[in-house]
Amino acid sequence: MRKKILQPFEALRKSEQEKAVILDSMTELVLYLDTDLRVIWANKAMRAAFNLKPGQLNGRHCYEALHHRSSACRVCPAERSLKTGEPQEVVDLSSYEKNWVLRSYPVRDGKGILTGIVEIVTDITERRRAEEAMRQSEQRYRELFEHANDIIFILDFDGKILSCNAAAAHTYGYEQQQLPGMGIGELLDRDYLPAMPEFIREIIDPREAQNHREFLTYTKDGEPVWLEVNARIIRGNGSPASIHGIARNITDRKKMEEALRKRERELEEKSRNLEDANTALRVLLKRREEDKAELEEKVICNTRELISPYIENLKVSQMDSHQRNQLTILEQHINEIISPFLRTLSAKYPNLTPMEIKVITFIREGRTTKEIADMLNISARTVDVHRDNIRKKLGLKNRKANLRSHLLSLTTPLNHDPI
Repeated sequence: MRKKILQPFEALRKSEQEKAVILDSMTELVLYLDTDLRVIWANKAMRAAFNLKPGQLNGRHCYEALHHRSSACRVCPAERSLKTGEPQEVVDLSSYEKNWVLRSYPVRDGKGILTGIVEIVTDITERRRAEEAMRQSEQRYRELFEHANDIIFILDFDGKILSCNAAAAHTYGYEQQQLPGMGIGELLDRDYLPAMPEFIREIIDPREAQNHREFLTYTKDGEPVWLEVNARIIRGNGSPASIHGIARNITDRKKMEEALRKRERELEEKSRNLEDANTALRVLLKRREEDKAELEEKVICNTRELISPYIENLKVSQMDSHQRNQLTILEQHINEIISPFLRTLSAKYPNLTPMEIKVITFIREGRTTKEIADMLNISARTVDVHRDNIRKKLGLKNRKANLRSHLLSLTTPLNHDPI
């Protein structure tokens, strides 16, 4: 009989123990208060938060035992539940340098009479920090998104613009709110329309290595804009959700490349023209050499026909030694005029003076210094000075080389008879 009487109490005790185990396993802080805000029971997390022993709070006002106050806290949800009879929730962002969510739930007996309040306190400090970090991250992303110089956009897989930054609106002359909903094909050059679906396919397919291309687009006013587009797929729940991309305006680069190509074409054209001019010049120079050779031949022929007979007549006439010597010089000089030696010498050493050329002619003939002095009516000392200058100009100053042998090696006279 006694056992039957004790069974309900044992069941109640066991039920209370189970409830205590459950409540003590919670990370939230739990208080059970009476209608005077006195603590009936506190779970393990609540006691640990305030470094209290089991039962140390029982029978004491919560605001006095926990917060050392003489009245209920300003944000107390339990007091509000007592007044309203409804559950309450309060967010406290300052107590104990932490952030809290305080919830209170009215407890009623079988007749519906309010008998107490259960208060549950949740520490949301870390969640708040994570939320704040996320907010700041989103803010930084938004600032980067809006203030980037490059165009940033989000497309769906039909090529419709879902979102874009201010740079896109500025580039194309639209208000920023006008672009979302617009098809990318409305901006593309018609020749590039077929390339866009292919580009999207390449982005979706992970086997495709290339994920950037160049596209020609047009502003609202029809001005061409070249873009270098890089894009990637954003996935949601494992499936492709949207296309995120960055487009760089390369119009100026394209203009410079075109200007460079134009300049190259102009240089190629000028090069061809110069080559043609060089060809024509070579033809003219060849013709000039031919004319020069023809003129020289005429001079030689005329000299032989018009001058040589008179010189031969003078040779058999009565002359003194001086006159015969002068005639010999005249004949030699005329032979040198029509000889290639002097032409070669003058071309190779243009700084030779006329007198030096005369001296070279006699040296080449094997004349002595005295003979040269007599023929030119100058002193032997002057002939030696000319010899020294000639050696300097021919590069023989410090070389042990015979001047006459060097002059003979410069050229071989034309094979023709003297006049």
